[in-house]
Amino acid sequence: METVYEVSSWPPVSSTNFTTNWDSEAPNTTNFTAVEKETDPYVDQLLDISKYLWVVLSPVLFVVGVTGNALTIVVLKQLKFHKKPPYFFLFVLSLCDTLVLCVGLSRYWIRETFTLDIRSLTNYGCKFNLFFIYWSMQLSSWILVCVVLERCIKTNFPLRYPRLVTIPRCVILLLVLMVVLAGVDLHYFWTNGLILEDSEIGCDTLTETYVNFEEFVFTYIDFTVLSVVPFLLMIGMNITIIRVIRRSREFRKSTVRNKSTNRKLKKFDVKLTKMLLCTSVYFLFATLPISIYFIVDSYQEDLDDVSSAQMDLVWTVSYLLQFSNYTINFFLYNLTNKRFRNKFINTIKCKSTEKKRYVLQYEIFISEVKCKARF
Repeated sequence: METVYEVSSWPPVSSTNFTTNWDSEAPNTTNFTAVEKETDPYVDQLLDISKYLWVVLSPVLFVVGVTGNALTIVVLKQLKFHKKPPYFFLFVLSLCDTLVLCVGLSRYWIRETFTLDIRSLTNYGCKFNLFFIYWSMQLSSWILVCVVLERCIKTNFPLRYPRLVTIPRCVILLLVLMVVLAGVDLHYFWTNGLILEDSEIGCDTLTETYVNFEEFVFTYIDFTVLSVVPFLLMIGMNITIIRVIRRSREFRKSTVRNKSTNRKLKKFDVKLTKMLLCTSVYFLFATLPISIYFIVDSYQEDLDDVSSAQMDLVWTVSYLLQFSNYTINFFLYNLTNKRFRNKFINTIKCKSTEKKRYVLQYEIFISEVKCKARF
């Protein structure tokens, strides 16, 4: 609740009345009346919900995502990712997803929890934070495209696959993607910076021309690069993979007479198909809402308090949904990749066994020390 002072002119007073009333009350040319302006409880409720979502869900997504990506990196190192193209892409994807969570999600949690925007601390911090959050999100999308592309080539051209898909070519492809996406987002280094607005310093667009570019041009570029094109490519390649798998299954039916073998192969095909479709659909489900929000928000002008609070809540839910896309890959790998799952379980068991061995050695050492002390 805030207090607003309204200025009202004093009623005209005749000279007679002015003289007779001089001793009883002193007239003034202005009269300041305190009027309390109450905020809408519904608006406060919406803003509180947005705040609590960031404060509560952000650390959960951050811890789960960073831990899962770290475990993925450990397992992929044991699987010798530097020798196998699919594992190489998954390794880089884990690093990229971790960068998204550290640069983007942590910033919003700190801002809502401690009312401190780390993006606004320095001018260079403003520029680099904006650049890396957009660049890392877009790069993550295109690494997923590379993962599906690798599977598509392996499925459609199994004999030529070893020659077509090599680690050096994967590295070159990744470097090209990094440079191209950096070019897409490089404008943040001169279009944004720290500005003083309403007695507060914040990270924002510097000029009206840049505002128009970001609101009505770059939102569509980001929408296309981040979500639409990667999804269309992934769904197209997944459809191709599924068609090849079905043709292979039909061929096996006519050549393999063992029903048990056919059932196992069919089960594997169904599981792979579901995994491919779920990955693509969830990617679209997680990245599309926030992209649409930014486009719609570009055309929103002079919103009232209720509409502004509603848009803020939509933005919060959409952004948290997008960040969830960078936390689930570890669980997808465990659910769909048996080799990855077995390696992860073995890693946990080995670490547990190693820890027990160190504890046992420590206990033996303590016992020997005590025995020597007695004698």
